[in-house]
Amino acid sequence: MKLGLEVEYWVIDEKGDLTSGDPLVQAHECVVPEFVDSLIEVVLPPMESRVALEIAFIDVLNTVLDVATAHGKQLVPLGTPLLEESPAVRSKRGATLERIYGDDLRFAKNVAGMHVHFDQTNSIAQANLLTALDPALALVASSPYYGGQRTATAARAAAYRRGMDDRFHRFRELQPYVLTPDARAKQARQNFDSFLNLAVASGVPEATVYEQFSIENVIHSPVRIRDDLGTVEWRASDTALPSQLSQLAFDIARILEEAATKPVVVGGEPGCYPGAIVIPTFEHLRGLSDEAIVDGLTPRVRTYLRSFGIDPTAYSPLVERFPLAGTISPDEARAMRLECARLLRADVDLLDAAKQSDDPFGERHAAADDRRLRTNELIDSGERFRRGSV
Repeated sequence: MKLGLEVEYWVIDEKGDLTSGDPLVQAHECVVPEFVDSLIEVVLPPMESRVALEIAFIDVLNTVLDVATAHGKQLVPLGTPLLEESPAVRSKRGATLERIYGDDLRFAKNVAGMHVHFDQTNSIAQANLLTALDPALALVASSPYYGGQRTATAARAAAYRRGMDDRFHRFRELQPYVLTPDARAKQARQNFDSFLNLAVASGVPEATVYEQFSIENVIHSPVRIRDDLGTVEWRASDTALPSQLSQLAFDIARILEEAATKPVVVGGEPGCYPGAIVIPTFEHLRGLSDEAIVDGLTPRVRTYLRSFGIDPTAYSPLVERFPLAGTISPDEARAMRLECARLLRADVDLLDAAKQSDDPFGERHAAADDRRLRTNELIDSGERFRRGSV
C-alpha cells in the first residue's frame, strides 16, 4: 500500500519566537506554505516503502534545515506553539474561514499535525478502521500546552476538536462510523449543507462557498475520504520527530493492509483476527479516544493499541519529557521551542547516519527497542528539557 505524508512544522527565529516561513518554502519543491505564516508543510509523494519514505523525508528536511540556518531560523516539531499566537491567515480560503469561524479560528491557527494519505482499497472500511485507531495519536503526542496552560496530553487534539463553539464541532470532531456508501454520501451532504448555512449566516455569499470548498473538504475531522485524490486521509496525530512519525504511519498502514482482505466488524473484542478486524462501538471508542487525548498512553489505551499489533514501547512521545507545571511563561515557551528544534535536528542526523551506513534502515534500524533507545538518548541529552527547567 502506498502512503503519502504531509507534516507541518513551526518556524522560529534564534530567540525561539515564531517567525515567517516564507524563505523555507523556496528551499524544496516538497515544501509548501501553510494556513498561517509561521507554519510550513513538508508534502511527500506516495511511497510503498518505509525506507524510501524516510530517505525522502530526511533529504527534504536536510535541505530545509540548511536554508533555515542560513536565515537564522529553525523548525519545531510541536503540536502547538505552547503559547496562543495570533497570526494572520495566508489565503482567500483562510479569510473566508475566518469570517465563518470568527475568533474561534484561533484554535486552527495554533496547531500543527501530520496527515497521512493511504491508497483507497475499500474506502468505507478503511475510514472506519482509521477512526477506530484514533487513540494511536497518543503515541506521538508532542505538546501538552495550549495558550501557556497544560490542557491535555494531546493539547493539539483537545484544542482543534473541542476548543471552538459547539456549532463547529461537527467539522472538527471524530465522525461516527458509516457502514454504506449511501450513508457516507448522506453524512457528507449534511455536513456541507450545515457549513453552507453557517457561511451564509456569517455574510459569505453562496457562490464563494462553492468556489472555495467542496463536500470533501469542509470537514477537517481526523479521518476523511478523499475521492478527489483516491486516498483515505488520517489527520489525528501531532507533528513530532520524523523517525516517530514514519514509524506510526507504517504501523497504521500495516493494519489497513489487512482490511483489504478481511471484513471490518463493529462490536466485540477489538483486535486483528485471522478472519476479521474487530473495532469497538463508536461510543466505546469515544471513551478511549478521550482518554488518549487527556491522559495519553494509559494502561487501557496501551492494551487497546496492542490488540491491533501496535507496540507502544516502540514510541517515545515528546510530551512525556515536558515538565508537569500547569503553566509556562513566554520565556519558558521560547526555550522549549529551541530545545525541540535541537531534537528535530538530532533526529534527522540520526536517520541520515542510518541512510549512510552499509545497511541503511535495515534490521538494526527497524528494531523497535533500538529505535526507542536512540530516541530516548537524543532527548535525554537535552539536560534542561529533561529536567523541565527551561
